[in-house]
Amino acid sequence: MKFIKDKHILRSIAQQIDLLSTIAGGVSETYVDVKKKKNRAVIQVWAAGVSPEAFKVVLHKNQLTIFSVLQNEANSELAIPLFNRTFMLPAQVDLSAIEAIYHEGRLKVNLPYYEATNRPKEIKIRHI
Repeated sequence: MKFIKDKHILRSIAQQIDLLSTIAGGVSETYVDVKKKKNRAVIQVWAAGVSPEAFKVVLHKNQLTIFSVLQNEANSELAIPLFNRTFMLPAQVDLSAIEAIYHEGRLKVNLPYYEATNRPKEIKIRHI
């Protein structure tokens, strides 16, 4: 039995098999966990076999969409969506400070709250 020694060819074959499996009804299991903390919320996404480059995080107004796409290297127009989830963000999330980090097979999106929402604020009463 002869083995294919070219790693690029092996990767290409594996990706084609993965792509065909997905088209034929294969499933990429994705796990999403949302945790609320004192000064932020955290969304964590685990998706088996999904590369960091396949993930996209898009913010539009107060909607955060996280998705992943399996891209065909040979044909850039051929892509299969693997995962798609949209979150409506509450008003206390500081949209300008959102960050996404990929580490050890996990995508983590930090949603920091405005500092003012973490501290009590006394409202002065005006006399008219």
